Amino acid sequence: MNYPNLFSPIMLGTVEAANRTVMAPINNGLLSVDETWPARTIRYYEERAIGETGLIITGAVRVNGVLAGIPKVGIFNESFIPAHKKLVDRIHEYDTKIFCQLTLNGGKVGKDAPSAIYNPAYPVRPRELTTGEVDGLVQDFIAAAGYAREAGYDGVEVHGGHTYLVGAFMSPSTNRRTDKYGGSFEGRMKFPADILRGIAREHPGFPAGIKFSAYEELPGGIDIPLGIDIAEYLAALDPAYLHVSATSTSLMIKSRYSSVPHMYINRNTLMPLAEKVKERCPDSVVMATGGITVPSEAEEFIFEGKCDMAALGRTVLADAHWARKARFGKTANITPCIRCNVCYYQLWLSEPLKCSMNPYLSHEAEQHLTPSDQPKKVMVVGAGPAGIRCALTASKRGHDVTLYEKNARIGGMVAPGSAPLFKEELRFALEWYETELRESTVNLKLSTEVTPELAESEAPDVLVIAVGGETIVPKIPGIGKPHAVSAIDVLEDISKYPARKAVVIGGGEVGCETACYLADHGAEVTIIESLPHIMAQTQKITLNHMILLLEDRNIEISTGTQVTAITDSGAEVLLPSGKSWGLDADLVVYAVGIKPHGEIVESSGPAMKVRPKTGIIPELSMKAEEVHVIGDCVGVGNILEATAEGERVGRWL
Repeated sequence: MNYPNLFSPIMLGTVEAANRTVMAPINNGLLSVDETWPARTIRYYEERAIGETGLIITGAVRVNGVLAGIPKVGIFNESFIPAHKKLVDRIHEYDTKIFCQLTLNGGKVGKDAPSAIYNPAYPVRPRELTTGEVDGLVQDFIAAAGYAREAGYDGVEVHGGHTYLVGAFMSPSTNRRTDKYGGSFEGRMKFPADILRGIAREHPGFPAGIKFSAYEELPGGIDIPLGIDIAEYLAALDPAYLHVSATSTSLMIKSRYSSVPHMYINRNTLMPLAEKVKERCPDSVVMATGGITVPSEAEEFIFEGKCDMAALGRTVLADAHWARKARFGKTANITPCIRCNVCYYQLWLSEPLKCSMNPYLSHEAEQHLTPSDQPKKVMVVGAGPAGIRCALTASKRGHDVTLYEKNARIGGMVAPGSAPLFKEELRFALEWYETELRESTVNLKLSTEVTPELAESEAPDVLVIAVGGETIVPKIPGIGKPHAVSAIDVLEDISKYPARKAVVIGGGEVGCETACYLADHGAEVTIIESLPHIMAQTQKITLNHMILLLEDRNIEISTGTQVTAITDSGAEVLLPSGKSWGLDADLVVYAVGIKPHGEIVESSGPAMKVRPKTGIIPELSMKAEEVHVIGDCVGVGNILEATAEGERVGRWL
């Protein structure tokens, strides 16, 4: 067996989990009006059980239908038991245990909180719960645990993390009460303590773990020493486990302890917190989380005693069979989570989960591929994410697929995009693409540029064009000078562009990443962005993580600024004040975007005004009866869209 520590059994109170892998509590974004589990959500959890995950913790289930929350999935009276039993029975068909996460949102999403104060954790000033209401909520948690037990759950998790209601009571930043539920450390801990004690008293032998924030990125909130004290206090209550988390990412502020770390931040961000908790609470089961994606690293953490279990969130969204593949040594076949946070953003939009690498997330019942009853000769041009996905899926359906790539490597824009050290996850994606292609029946031809003549001679039944987009070259005087190059040029081979000082034109994601890459290779870098803010089209959480990278590298940023000329000694710019300024630079890098291929040419013919397109796409399109154009070459997108489109066409053929 591979990874013997990760795949050893562990006791959670009275229940034994088959291994130490945990599906972290994430709903798939689908909600029923009656607050029961949607059928697709049950199938979503089932796929992770099929994948041999040791423990599944459900997404948040609310314990009160009125106070401190919003409609989601409920367990606040007996009528919910049959719906929960459907989920539990499905999971118990496999060697997987399932805990129900009991929660209330509090002021972070709902209207009620420990104290009626303004706080960065709250969108508005909430109403303060009365002492009697809090007493009642304690009983609601205890009763919900009983309903969960009756439904067949193996245990429950009390959600005290991320400064939701239970966590907000524990935090000095959000709890300013003067009654028995506040005023001191013990007072702030009374609400979670009464819940855990009540569950143990009313439902003896029924495991109850607790998730809590060992750190909060809040003014006057939980710092690390206080977080460890909280862990020790909770451990004395003998929970089934301590699930160590933080309050940071959901606040959309900068933090080095991100609970949902983007690829810009190192993996395993919360492991230092879990390790400190384990040191203080050696007899407790400690569950770590925060971007754990690599089996060997999870194994090492457990072997070294830093934690006892690994909670995997986005990791098992990308590949539901992560645990099974790791156990059998098939790590190269694990579809990697690239930590792009597309899935996380979907939840904040109250939309079903999506994944850049897994097109069947939230669509698990649709993933079976049926063999084609009419195998075809398929020519796929371009080995970027869209082309690769299309080729793999078409080949699995029995088609004779040849994948052509003009470069000596696969990956399209993912290849240069993976160059910076902080984008290791994209290198994992490239390695996965290579493994999948190598183990498939796809005939891969590198360093082969497809011309109309080649396409005609090959005579495919189907031609799929996925040649990617073209770099936009800004119309700036001096853009043709030898020291003015594209970001893609730099990312492809930085050794060709040594620089003492560099100016990067464009403060989007590619521009900022390239600036960091240049700084990592010794350059002093200035980013020039014409808009008021860098990365204006990027989600706030991702932007915050990028800002940390830029700050660490002392990269200068000038927004609202136009580059007016590129000179032999640098660049001339127009500042927001209207003043012209010169920047010394021996390298000027432009990163102003990608555009689809081809230009439209007006016809001089009859009144119909035929508008033919020139370029490789329309020329290739004339060489097969069935043609599909996908990826950036038809409309610039991201890996999510390329994967989805490639899969769609691969299934269609």
